[in-house]
Amino acid sequence: MSAAAVAGGGATPSGRRRRAGDIAAALATAAMFALMHLRFGASGAWAVGLLLTALAVLIVVTDLTARIIPNGALLCFGAALLAAVPLAGGGPLWSHALGALGGSGLLLLVAALTPGRGIGMGDVKLLAVFGWAVGFPGVLLALLAAAVTGAVAILLLQALGRRQHGQTLAFGPYLAFGTLLVYLYGNEIIHWYAANAVFSG
Repeated sequence: MSAAAVAGGGATPSGRRRRAGDIAAALATAAMFALMHLRFGASGAWAVGLLLTALAVLIVVTDLTARIIPNGALLCFGAALLAAVPLAGGGPLWSHALGALGGSGLLLLVAALTPGRGIGMGDVKLLAVFGWAVGFPGVLLALLAAAVTGAVAILLLQALGRRQHGQTLAFGPYLAFGTLLVYLYGNEIIHWYAANAVFSG
């Protein structure tokens, strides 16, 4: 195959979209790695943040492009986080266990009550891994953030005419966003809510 043919293959619309997606994923990963370091410094929490970021970016790419949350990725990252989270010393183990079991159990219930709405077992298993990392009640906040941002995305896509009524949305990217948000700023969000909503007046 000639060099021109190879170059031409990358110039197709699908090739350009894929290259743009690869660049965006690389930039997002680098930016999140830097943000994790600014937030936690060189620490165990930073190492957990790097694992979460790598898994989150991978899930965004695979779920948006192929509607797949790979079991192999969940197994590998889940095993790494299972070991890394206790070593990081971020909180009691019961909180992380409850985050994994409670978060995935709640999402499994939602999936059972809303069949055909786009939530699958891949999302449930993904939230088990994410829930282990952020613990309880962080996993509930992550799920809430995912639901809100997912709903906003649906409304925007419908307004732009890029989503048909009843078309499902890949939920993995929103779980990834909610989890990273909570991992970085979950304590501040919970404390702010407690001060301004629960105890106001």
